[in-house]
Amino acid sequence: MPLVSMGPMLRRARADGYGIAAYNMIDFNSAKSIISGAAELSAPVIVQVSVKTVKHWGYAHVATWVRMLAGDAPVPVALHLDHCTDIDVIKRCIDAGWTSVMFDGSALPFAENLEKSSLVYALTEAAGVGLEAEIGAIGGVEDDKVVNDDQSRLADYDECLRFVAAMPNLAVFAPAIGTAHGFYKGEAKIAYDLLERITKAIDTPIALHGGTGLTDEQFKRCISLGCGKVNISTMHKRLFIDGFVGLKAEKPKLEEPLPFITAQHDAMKADVMACIRTFGSAGRAAEASHAA
Repeated sequence: MPLVSMGPMLRRARADGYGIAAYNMIDFNSAKSIISGAAELSAPVIVQVSVKTVKHWGYAHVATWVRMLAGDAPVPVALHLDHCTDIDVIKRCIDAGWTSVMFDGSALPFAENLEKSSLVYALTEAAGVGLEAEIGAIGGVEDDKVVNDDQSRLADYDECLRFVAAMPNLAVFAPAIGTAHGFYKGEAKIAYDLLERITKAIDTPIALHGGTGLTDEQFKRCISLGCGKVNISTMHKRLFIDGFVGLKAEKPKLEEPLPFITAQHDAMKADVMACIRTFGSAGRAAEASHAA
């Protein structure tokens, strides 16, 4: 299928009470594992790309890989730029064929974040591209973004309402609710009460950042409260490495590269499929395609 914008399928996911997996790709093999896992379970999926990854491989290369893989898959696939603070990078991704982007102004004072997010919103609306925007400070490490525990802060409820009201067609909204990027040092302290207050007041789908390490129960509760987009990055990176390392430990004399690439792909794909089942999006490709 052609690439789709994530906004319509996320609104359908929120309305029907399931979450769509948003996995951060690393290379072609990683992107293939995400899309093939979704296709096997007939699930919509979001392939995310960090700014670091885009700059490493190149805008046209990444877009071509994902577009080609999505074209061979019978499920809706969105290509999304994750956590970007540089509007020039956003423009280049849109020009290269991304169907959604994230402007992350969460480190800015609220008024400045709203102003810049609104400028990007006008840009994405004109281009027919979905926008994700964030307020609050989600802790942990995500590529070049580092937010220490003492710097993390929950989103302010009143600011959330003002923020979303200024961008009524926002594809997905990412308020900080206590989750963190990377592996959790202890149990995640999710502010379910804040999440519920926000989702009762707005119709915009919510993005759950910091998905690696959450329990199935935590995922399901957040999804039931309106999180239509569920981000997984750190675990995918870990399996990208472990797929190689595990086979090397098992067969130290093996020198043919393709079995390592296959082991890597299969490890990542298995995790994608496990998350899709947990999030409730298996078998939802047809309705998501109709929404898109």
